[in-house]
Amino acid sequence: MKDNLLMPTIGIAGVTIPGAVDCINKINQFSRESFEEFRRPNIKLDQPDFYPTHEAQIESKWSVVADRLVASIQSLAKSGADFAIIPANTVHIVIDDIQKRASIPVLNMLEIVSDTCHKTRRKTVGVLGTRWTMSGHLYQKPFEKVGITEMIPTDDEQHIIQRAIFSELIPRACASNETVRDLLRVVKRMKDSGCDAIILACTELPLVLNTDNCGIPALDTTAILAQAAIAESVRLMTKSVDNKP
Repeated sequence: MKDNLLMPTIGIAGVTIPGAVDCINKINQFSRESFEEFRRPNIKLDQPDFYPTHEAQIESKWSVVADRLVASIQSLAKSGADFAIIPANTVHIVIDDIQKRASIPVLNMLEIVSDTCHKTRRKTVGVLGTRWTMSGHLYQKPFEKVGITEMIPTDDEQHIIQRAIFSELIPRACASNETVRDLLRVVKRMKDSGCDAIILACTELPLVLNTDNCGIPALDTTAILAQAAIAESVRLMTKSVDNKP
């Protein structure tokens, strides 16, 4: 897009640092497809300490999670963000409450990912994420709206994924070879059980899993959200051009 207008500002309400950093990197990467060289959307990041949010999740205090994210988004709005994204799947348990209370638009990762799965004609999609995302069937309703069947790992597999996320990926932004092998065994079992794709429904999982090593389309929810943020930026710029006297 070639014009002299100011770029829109994407507000990122960070939950974990690895997830937020990965999202920023992907916004930069995908921006090359939509903007001329060296032009990028403005980015405002609010990245509070993850510990209180994590403790609230463990204690099922989802109103606390919502309050913390709304506070982040309000801070982003005050700093000039035109809209916000949340590069974390689990906290979308409270996305409806967040959207109602936020003073700027907040993109819904669940709907965006489900629409992408629908557009790529997926029928049965495996969901890998935190135990709250998996056992809570976070993607079930948005999948059902577009005719997709959700497949969830077994209890034992969920334990493997949960341990990988919170013992390795979030604190270290990497995982041991043994852990990666365990994750890939989960993916293979789900593929053999009829999945035609999986979604990496924790923003740290793409650090170690991808379509190549999974042997099945592995949809990166962070990448999908980043692309949606760019599309919204382009929409806002186009709207601004159309309204220009």
